[in-house]
Amino acid sequence: MKEIIYLVGQISADKPETYAWRKRVIEYFKDYPQFELINPCGNSFNDNVLKQGGGDTYRTKVYKTKGIELLVPKDFSYVERSTMCIANLNQYDSNKPLIGSFFELAFYYTMPSKVVVGIFNGDPTTDIHTNHPFTRAAINTWVENEIEAAELLRYYYEDK
Repeated sequence: MKEIIYLVGQISADKPETYAWRKRVIEYFKDYPQFELINPCGNSFNDNVLKQGGGDTYRTKVYKTKGIELLVPKDFSYVERSTMCIANLNQYDSNKPLIGSFFELAFYYTMPSKVVVGIFNGDPTTDIHTNHPFTRAAINTWVENEIEAAELLRYYYEDK
């Protein structure tokens, strides 16, 4: 069976790591055709955001872009299409909240057959966001980085 992994997490033009960790997961799975990746950064909208640069002033403009309301149903459709998720809950840009990621976790909560592997580079049982009951209810298991998440999904879901 083909597994479809949605890469959830903060996206910020100011913090390249929000794009880089996704690229590392895509690279990891490149030789495993059973796994398909949904990268929410891999589209014209995000390409344009990167070209325009970041900063709070630009972020305010982006949130007023015509059609920006499509982000929520688009992300919901990604959750629906996926069979599992890697949710990176590290907050790389302290000026940008993780609201979108938490919405996506709520979507996953309503679809309990879909696996959610959470990434957090600290102790998820003590952090204010990761230890919240809503977050704990949505995450099936925690790992420290994206490669550990990818290896775990391969271990449990790769057909031999």
